[in-house]
Amino acid sequence: MFAASTTKERSFLVTVMILLLLLLTACGNAEKKNGADVQNAGVNEAANASAGASFPRTIKHAKGETLLQTKPQKIVVTYFPYADHLYAIGEESVVSGVVGLQSLRNFPVYDAYTKEGGAKDLGSEANIEKLLDLKPDVIIGWGEDAKIYDELSKIAPTVLIPESENWQDTIGKVAEVIGEEDKAQQYVKDYNDKLLKLAGKFEQTGVKGKTAIFMMTWGKGFNYYGGVRMEPYYKGLGFAKFDGMKDWGEISLEGVGAVDPDYIFLGKDFTGKAEMTLKELEKSAVWNSLTAVKTGKLFIIDTEIVGPLAMGQMKGLEVMESIMQKL
Repeated sequence: MFAASTTKERSFLVTVMILLLLLLTACGNAEKKNGADVQNAGVNEAANASAGASFPRTIKHAKGETLLQTKPQKIVVTYFPYADHLYAIGEESVVSGVVGLQSLRNFPVYDAYTKEGGAKDLGSEANIEKLLDLKPDVIIGWGEDAKIYDELSKIAPTVLIPESENWQDTIGKVAEVIGEEDKAQQYVKDYNDKLLKLAGKFEQTGVKGKTAIFMMTWGKGFNYYGGVRMEPYYKGLGFAKFDGMKDWGEISLEGVGAVDPDYIFLGKDFTGKAEMTLKELEKSAVWNSLTAVKTGKLFIIDTEIVGPLAMGQMKGLEVMESIMQKL
């Protein structure tokens, strides 16, 4: 996660990456989970708690319990990853407004949901007046909203769901609010089935065990990602990490040359602020000497596939599947 921070320009840009390119440090148990290993307990718990239940229903969450008399038709989401969850399960029509919608607009997988006429962009942080104007049936918030929970609850019934860098921890809990736990379970199953099938192809073709780096241009170098959000690619599919890889970090072009991975996945610079560009890289002797560049194993990707969100990670598997078909 991939959590979000809305403090000043650089912090907000790093939020989008560290939320979609890092989020807050994931909770201990979440860091050990992987879509290829198990269907996430968060999905199953929500489904078991209210499977087959209709409305009214009581939702247990971080601030206690909230009674919902009817299925919500207008939801305000104060943490944009939870909008991703609703979009993923085909419930975009209930999303009335999203705090941080602009973050999703950085990524093509959300284009169909963020265009004009869809959910209202509520800015980079929760604003009580803007929320009041939308007259939501329910507000779905995250851990940071605990400090304004009472204010939010005066606007509409409010459910706070602690964030996680593993989307499988939270998608079921979000779906529970609208009584669609089965859709969340199916999405998780489809994802895990696709991951396992693709892992088999990696092994059959000898790609398993090959080193890979997922990175994007940042400043004069790159940011790379290797933490919880990347487990589907490393632990699940079988790519190998380079020695000393951290959950995320900065790396220079010379540093990339030193590790010289078999595969490079280079994310597009959605910030538009990186000093390093692909055009400049193509002129670099160091870049052109890299194994991945020389062997055609350099892939330019939409950056959402290295983020911690459901739709981005599903797209990531589709990208990997497409690559495997060309090998």
